Amino acid sequence: MNRYSFKTKKRALELVDALELNGGTVSKDIHGIMVWGFEYKHTPILDEEGMQTFDDDNNPLFDSVKGTTYNVDVVWKGEQPTEWEQYEVFPSTPSHTIS
Repeated sequence: MNRYSFKTKKRALELVDALELNGGTVSKDIHGIMVWGFEYKHTPILDEEGMQTFDDDNNPLFDSVKGTTYNVDVVWKGEQPTEWEQYEVFPSTPSHTIS
């Protein structure tokens, strides 16, 4: 599986649309694709002493911050197209896996 990060949703979807998915997630070029979009990061809401805060039901509270990259994963049948190469990333701690 190859992972890709784009600065804009528009550019990501241009390349995805070029794969001619015909309404599905598989084409002549790929086994599968997952368009994750902008990933939201959840950071704990801390009190004045730097301790985690909780709601009335004792659930931890978090702020959501929109990620800065539009993410797509692709499993290619062959080599990835050249125009995808510049967007490929290799996260050391990916936030998800596909098995």
